[in-house]
Amino acid sequence: MKARLTLSLLAALYGVAQAAPPAAAPQQNLNSVRKEISTLQQDIARKEAERQQTAGEIAKSEQALQATHQVLNELEKKQDASSSQLDNLQAELQTIRIKVAETRQRVGRLLAAEYKRGQQDAMAIMFNTQDPNQSARDLTYYTHIHRAQQSLIQTLREQEIQLQAMSERIEDELVRLGRLSSAKVQEKRQLQQARNQHSQQVSQLDSSIRNQQQKLQQLKEDERELSTLIARINADIRRRQLAAAAKAEQAKKAREQATRLAVEKRRQQVAEAKKQGKPLPAEPKAPARVESVDEVADASLSGNAFKSLQGRLKLPVAGEIGGRFGARRGEGASWKGMFIKVAPGSPVRVVADGTVVYADWLRGFGNAMIVEHGGNYMTVYTGFATMVRGNGATVRGGDVLGASGSLESGETGLYFELRYMGRPINPQSWAR
Repeated sequence: MKARLTLSLLAALYGVAQAAPPAAAPQQNLNSVRKEISTLQQDIARKEAERQQTAGEIAKSEQALQATHQVLNELEKKQDASSSQLDNLQAELQTIRIKVAETRQRVGRLLAAEYKRGQQDAMAIMFNTQDPNQSARDLTYYTHIHRAQQSLIQTLREQEIQLQAMSERIEDELVRLGRLSSAKVQEKRQLQQARNQHSQQVSQLDSSIRNQQQKLQQLKEDERELSTLIARINADIRRRQLAAAAKAEQAKKAREQATRLAVEKRRQQVAEAKKQGKPLPAEPKAPARVESVDEVADASLSGNAFKSLQGRLKLPVAGEIGGRFGARRGEGASWKGMFIKVAPGSPVRVVADGTVVYADWLRGFGNAMIVEHGGNYMTVYTGFATMVRGNGATVRGGDVLGASGSLESGETGLYFELRYMGRPINPQSWAR
């Protein structure tokens, strides 16, 4: 939309700039569009690189998620195996505990039986038994049984202790595996969040890149339209310049022809007077020479320091000089600059690079503009019909400031001043 309005404004300026040299304002807008195109292209390239980097981060996240998933699967397998092993150990431990209890019950029954027999010792058994060999055999039998029961209880107790220790180790391992699994689950959750964030960033970058590419395409179309407009304006200006040059050449030839005819007529009059013995006719008075401005400011001196332009400065409009620096004005005051008579609507051009520091109505002069050029130099332009530059605008030599109109006093044309450190100086002493 902004570019369309710019084209409309340029078209309006084209209608105002009747006989302007190269179209500086459209060219400036074209440069601005090209600069914006370059900026957009750089921004798109930067976002493309950022998108690729973010896509790489997504790929890394996917790899990390896959690795984490594998670790979780392995931990789950280890947990299952340890749980199964713990179940087996606990079952075996329970079996041993049952055996220990049963063995203890048997030993208890044996001890109870011995107690019922009156707690007979080995000697009593041997003396009370009629068969000594049977007594020896019974004594040996009881001894072996007692030792076997005690050994079995001790063995089962040791197995119980070992199994209990193994169970505790497996339970500790299960706790460790559980902690690892929880940590990996948290890591997986964080990786998924990071991947989702990166995916959202890629989506936003894709959307931004598409929008900027559409804007870039529009700007390129505007650039083509501006280039076409500038080419058309320059071609029309060139045609007018050629027509003006041809007209000037015809006027010059007509003046030369009139001069030759006047000289020939004067020669014939002198010859006739001499022949008749009459006084020689008086010399014809030369027509009063009208000073005019022919060369108008353009971009040829742009980029130079203002103080280096003395003797080379081109003036803001072409036309007849109606008031010179220091000459008396009709109301008794004197000109602090120069007044150039020019048709209303003529383009007014800035004489050198600078910054607009004033653009408003000025009492006694009408619409006025002041441009600061650096080095304590300023130029003043008054008598605008319209102004196309505002306060703070940066201008280059030859840029159009507006269209000429008239002073507040009614004089049609442009009033131009040149000042150094606030004091007016003669602009014609700087002009070429």
